[in-house]
Amino acid sequence: MALRLDTAVIRGEIDNTTHGNVRGKIWLVGREEPVLLDLRGDAWRDVAGSKITFTNPMPEAQAAAATLHPKQKGYVGDISASQKVKVLTEDDALEGLLDEDDETEAASEWRNSLYLEWFSEENGRVFIESTDFEISVAEWLWEMDVATEEAQKLTNLHTMRGWLAGIIRRPEPKNDDDDELFDEGFDDSEESWEASLKQSDRLTDAHMEALEKYGVDGLDDDRVSFVMGWDHMLGGGDGEAEVADDGEAWKGEPADTEFTPEDDDDDDLGEFIDSDSPDCHPLQKRAHDLVIRLMTDIDEEREENAEASDGDTPLDRFIRNTMNISGKLAGALGTRGFGGSRNQGYILAILRRCLNWANEALSALNELVESPAWQDRLDLLAEFRAELFALRDGMTDLRRELRGK
Repeated sequence: MALRLDTAVIRGEIDNTTHGNVRGKIWLVGREEPVLLDLRGDAWRDVAGSKITFTNPMPEAQAAAATLHPKQKGYVGDISASQKVKVLTEDDALEGLLDEDDETEAASEWRNSLYLEWFSEENGRVFIESTDFEISVAEWLWEMDVATEEAQKLTNLHTMRGWLAGIIRRPEPKNDDDDELFDEGFDDSEESWEASLKQSDRLTDAHMEALEKYGVDGLDDDRVSFVMGWDHMLGGGDGEAEVADDGEAWKGEPADTEFTPEDDDDDDLGEFIDSDSPDCHPLQKRAHDLVIRLMTDIDEEREENAEASDGDTPLDRFIRNTMNISGKLAGALGTRGFGGSRNQGYILAILRRCLNWANEALSALNELVESPAWQDRLDLLAEFRAELFALRDGMTDLRRELRGK
């Protein structure tokens, strides 16, 4: 996955005074020597031909900084010192989140952002994005015209597409002989389903990377479809219309559409919380009830954790893995006749994944037990642990039952 560096940056310099080559140095918290950049390609017009220096007024340690190879060789991504991003104003952030949409809009503003992205042989995609850096731009030694910038942006899209293809690892296309094999019967084994689920995971990871970079706007102007390799969707089509062969359909004007949340999201959440179907499998109900307890019994702890979390604290991992179990069990066991031979391979593969998540949740829970901040909640943590053990034993028994059929 991509490495994001922002808070760990102390200072840096990017030199694109040589056409076709970007060099740089970046000093990071916790590292004595700067990370060196030697990249093929050029920055956007505002940086191309010049040298920029930047300083972070409030650097902080960041785990990703330790994983970066000291010499970064590869290709440029999008590099700009004037990319516009919308940020909430600090004084009005809370008020804006609580008010209506028009007031939320008033609580935000557009700011220039430094966006520095590259694709290295050692670390894959790496990027730095911040509106808080102090930036200085030296005199331009050469100037990039609009056409050259558009060509560089297209090259960057192809680089992103190639990097995501490495994450997705699509299987080889089927030939005519494969159709004959398919006619003989669908492979419903646990191993086949596990391979399909892993492919789905990789596709989801890649899609999240694309959405993280291009956001909702990317859905409108085809960049997400292009970098994901979904050429049949370029131009806003549904896959049935013929797509132009010039490979530049992503350059079209954004579609006149606007993303809005579904109006019934709150109703769906309420139905989930209140669900108590008589057909609900005991394991599904047990996992569901445990998630509800997490959302209610440690509400204050979750809020405190969210303020300082990097997404990978023991509490984050405990909650994330427990919610994964609940969600997957609901999908696998929430249908009538789930134990039939038609679904057996799929359910066995899901249960195997849930067992892995249970082990990871228990490991995270053990870290919480050892933490001084949780010493007054040890009784509650013991209850959570007992529930996870019960879930794990139940899933193990169900796998044995299904394998015996």
